[in-house]
Amino acid sequence: MKHIARAMMALGLALGGISVQADSGLAADVAAATQARMQTARDAVLPYVVSIFVVREDAVQGRAELRVSSGSGTIISRDGHVATNAHVTENGKRFRVVLADKRELSATLVGEDALSDIAVLKIRDVPAAGFPFAHFAIANTLQAGDVVMAMGAPWGMAHSVSQGVVNNPERLLLSLFQDEADYEQQLGQNQPTARFYAWIQHDASISPGNSGGPLVNLGGEIVGINTRGNSMGGDMAFAIPAPVALKIVAELIAHGSVSRSFFGFGVRSLKRSGYDRGVLVSSVIRGSPAAQAGLEAGDRILSIDGQAVTVAEPEQVPPFLRALTERPIGSTMRLTLLRNGDEREARMQSTAYPPDLGHDLEVKAWGVTFTELTPNIARSRYLGRDVGLLVTGVLPGKRAATAHPPWQVGDVVHSIDGKPVGARADMQALDLNNGGAAARRVVGIERNGQQLISVLDVKPARDEDKKLRELPKAWIGIDTQPITATTAALISGPAGGGYRVTRVYAGSPAATADLRVGDVITELANEPVPVSGDVGDEPLQQRIREALLDEPLQIAAWREGRAVKLTVAPVAAPAPASALKSRTIEWLDLGIRDIGFYDRVARGIAPDADGVIVENVASGGLAGLAHLASGDVVVRVNGTVVSDVDAFERLTARKGRGSAAPLSFLVLRGSRTRLLYLDAEWEQDR
Repeated sequence: MKHIARAMMALGLALGGISVQADSGLAADVAAATQARMQTARDAVLPYVVSIFVVREDAVQGRAELRVSSGSGTIISRDGHVATNAHVTENGKRFRVVLADKRELSATLVGEDALSDIAVLKIRDVPAAGFPFAHFAIANTLQAGDVVMAMGAPWGMAHSVSQGVVNNPERLLLSLFQDEADYEQQLGQNQPTARFYAWIQHDASISPGNSGGPLVNLGGEIVGINTRGNSMGGDMAFAIPAPVALKIVAELIAHGSVSRSFFGFGVRSLKRSGYDRGVLVSSVIRGSPAAQAGLEAGDRILSIDGQAVTVAEPEQVPPFLRALTERPIGSTMRLTLLRNGDEREARMQSTAYPPDLGHDLEVKAWGVTFTELTPNIARSRYLGRDVGLLVTGVLPGKRAATAHPPWQVGDVVHSIDGKPVGARADMQALDLNNGGAAARRVVGIERNGQQLISVLDVKPARDEDKKLRELPKAWIGIDTQPITATTAALISGPAGGGYRVTRVYAGSPAATADLRVGDVITELANEPVPVSGDVGDEPLQQRIREALLDEPLQIAAWREGRAVKLTVAPVAAPAPASALKSRTIEWLDLGIRDIGFYDRVARGIAPDADGVIVENVASGGLAGLAHLASGDVVVRVNGTVVSDVDAFERLTARKGRGSAAPLSFLVLRGSRTRLLYLDAEWEQDR
């Protein structure tokens, strides 16, 4: 029996080995086949994925500021249409796409639909043969566990691919612990997206910059447009389903916008309600078609146009609402309602879906930015009116900030000098930035339910007119540190302490008088200079500033264990940066000033070297797009030496300048010289 057992064991081991080998071979074949499918799918889409470079204008503390941002997109037509996210193109003024072959091409905005977070750009220069392009999946057939690839430009780095699986093909960002009525509001206060669809949740890694890039299946189809990652971390990403994106993209290409019907009521599913048919009305907007038809929150809709409806789960709410909005504008809908056990009929006629957001505008003369108020913004902020201009930023020191009372972010301006205002056109008619801003204004404001009036004073004097013309101050050209008596004893210095010289500026009166680093100054003009602590040398510097120019000034100092006396002749102090000539080059969005004495010292610039210093630059302005940065010293423009701000302004004058060639800047940045260019195409796009 033992021999038989040993034989059976040996046979079992042999068969097991055969089984393991067979399973291993099968697994290898499956892996190879999957890899081949992934490569084919990658090659069907990745060559048509583009990086999108956006120059956007955002309201920042009361002024419109140009900035740069990036996103991803996919060429989806031979005419060069690019599908991306609306939040990528939001507030965009200029667009450029980078293709797989590294070409950089200008693009224009065809349209954007913030409600679905879909936008379409169009590449300007389309070759005669057109562009090859990727294709959308017609239907959403994804299931949990399906392999997908996310493509795009994370952090602006082009052509990245990550792999993952679908976690949930119909995901609402709603936890088990939330009420579904909270869903829409958590998507955004002023403009919730994904109101009309559920996301595809997947775990392919995406990062900032991936927004707008495609989610691709193993068949080489775009099954979604990636729109957001998980702000809490982890491998959770979300994409807009292809069928939704395809329909929105087609309408944007055809019309530039998406038209929707508006009825003015919200719904919730029957989950936890105890009902088994219909859909619950959760809210009715005041003055809407639903309100006029007599709908009330708590009604249950049993049928629409004679067709029974049932919305049992929260995931069914977005497609239900989307179907309502896709009805023709002006169409009539017949509802069967159940209220308090009684059935009734209601009819309502849709209107055009109102915009969630209005246009933004800046009034530079007042130092304020607005957005047009919409009914949605008014509802989300519990405002008493839905027409007006919502203050989004106030610039310190400007007229809005110094009004009586000062304006605040969140105020709603509804009248100016008794005339109603509620749109960008109303403000443009006042010509505020071209002389119309000079008069005193009485402005009607709503703030936290209060109806206020605010008075804007007359236009203040220009900043340069308010500068004080200071008399020249005496200067001998030293920096010092205070030395207390305790410290002086440790370094064998003067008994009462003093001011130790830490730097002597070359060519200064102190250098001429042979004052040296390490000397400890104890007296000026035969008077002791008190030391009150070990930080700050203001007492000494103040005494020097009060001296007479070009008149001998006696200095007593301690040097290497002995007292020395020196005589210096103070001169006028070098001008500080605030007193140097400056200029704003508006078309470049660039601020510059002349080089001063202290700039030359700090940067090691020769006393006779030419150039101007960049004080400020908008990252999305033309100078920013040429990669100029604050602190740069511009020494040449188009090969010509820049002597001062006047010369810079002449060399960069836009009038009469051809745009065929780029504008070049030779700059000093740190210890290096750099040659920068303003691409002529950016200049044309302005």
